[in-house]
Amino acid sequence: MKKSRTLILVSLSIFLIFILSIGAFSFSAKNPQEKANELQFDNIMKKVSSFFKSNKDKLEINKGDVIAEVNGIPIYKNEFELRKGLALASGVQADNIDDYVLQKLIKEKVQEYLASKYNIRVSESEINEYIEKEKKEFNEYPEAKKKLDELINASGMTEDEYWNTYERYNARRILLFNKLYNFIVEEGMKKGELKKVEQMSSGTQNEYKKYFDDVIDKYIKTAKISISDKYKAVFKGF
Repeated sequence: MKKSRTLILVSLSIFLIFILSIGAFSFSAKNPQEKANELQFDNIMKKVSSFFKSNKDKLEINKGDVIAEVNGIPIYKNEFELRKGLALASGVQADNIDDYVLQKLIKEKVQEYLASKYNIRVSESEINEYIEKEKKEFNEYPEAKKKLDELINASGMTEDEYWNTYERYNARRILLFNKLYNFIVEEGMKKGELKKVEQMSSGTQNEYKKYFDDVIDKYIKTAKISISDKYKAVFKGF
């Protein structure tokens, strides 16, 4: 069955919204504002492309100053500036965008810390498989592939740079955090704090997500977070 234009845009928006983990807008096949949403999506794509074109060096996320550490895991300036630029391009509204983005990265580093603590890893073969699956899905829907190609070309990236640098960064995070989520939910079931169900409902999904978020929030509160002296004046909320 051929996807509608809206649903194709949904598939493309997933890689922008879920990957960024910051900012949100949605597309619905039943949304009467479909055209407005599509224009909004195209506008964000242009802003994201423009940001990438001027900041390709930020794709090297493990370079630059270490602006903060979370349980010994560094947050590099390049990664912070990449995520900040994408947040602004996607229209995120925040009283203090620097503190907002840093908080998002702190949460991710806490998740990375927990994954390491519980010996949860993502292999290169898993990342490769994930990326190949993404490529296949885009190739199956020409309109979505066209949008992606437009993003890549307007960003001044090659396809290789997109898939093997930017998307590799995203794929690793998505896979690692998903494994951690499943582990924490399973542990909750073993402890009797969550019920195992035969058929998943939206209510159960929400319950599992809240449980996971509560666990992560608990670890954030006890995490050892240090801001580099050079950047303490930037992050006034920490």
